[in-house]
Amino acid sequence: MSITLKLSSLVIRTLSKPIANQIKAQAREHERFRRICVSFAQSLHRVDMRLRLGLLQNSAAIEKQAAREAAEAQAKKHKQHVATVKTEAQTKLEETIAAKQKERAQEPPKPPPLRIRPLSEAKAIDSGATFISETFLFFVAGGLIVFEAWRSRRKESNRREDVADRLTDLEESEREARLGITALEKEVAELKALLETQSLAKKRNHGAEEPGWITRIIGISQKPKQQSSGDVAIIGATTLPDSPKSAPGSKPPSDSVVPSASS
Repeated sequence: MSITLKLSSLVIRTLSKPIANQIKAQAREHERFRRICVSFAQSLHRVDMRLRLGLLQNSAAIEKQAAREAAEAQAKKHKQHVATVKTEAQTKLEETIAAKQKERAQEPPKPPPLRIRPLSEAKAIDSGATFISETFLFFVAGGLIVFEAWRSRRKESNRREDVADRLTDLEESEREARLGITALEKEVAELKALLETQSLAKKRNHGAEEPGWITRIIGISQKPKQQSSGDVAIIGATTLPDSPKSAPGSKPPSDSVVPSASS
């Protein structure tokens, strides 16, 4: 509970006491309020006295019943020990008397009518005002307790709602992270497959361009011939005589006169 709520409850409880005392004073001074207090106090007094007398009468009735049963048992024992000769009329009379006593014993005792003495006016006013002031204090304290319980329950429910919202947000973020990880895994798998295909293609192309050992030997054997033919062409080009100046309108000599190194 917060400090503000504690202070406010303390202030309310402190102010309720003079308010209760003021209620007592108004009950003694105000005519209508005094009548209400007197009638209320008299009714409370009657209920209280009836409850008390009812409890006392019940206990007294139980004690009387136990004493009567004990006396009857003692009388029966005494009759058994005394030997007497009775006539038929006496025996019938005793049986009827015993039956009536048994019926009376079985019937619940009827309480006598209660006559409760009312309180005096001063006592009634004092009792009613005290009861009303105590009731006011009780309602103030009960209201504060109920408010504190309601506030703590609302705080707990708000905290639970916040926790539930946070859990929902965490679940959503986790779901999004899982989806992102799945997409990244797919992209990585696609890139791996692409790299594997490219590496296989490069290996195939490299294997097709690379000549075998027979081709290498033939190439090595042909290299000196090509070099010698190229040297002859260069020497012939240097030893050829200077050609006469061509007349105007004549064609220049063709390239077939000087063999190229590539032929």
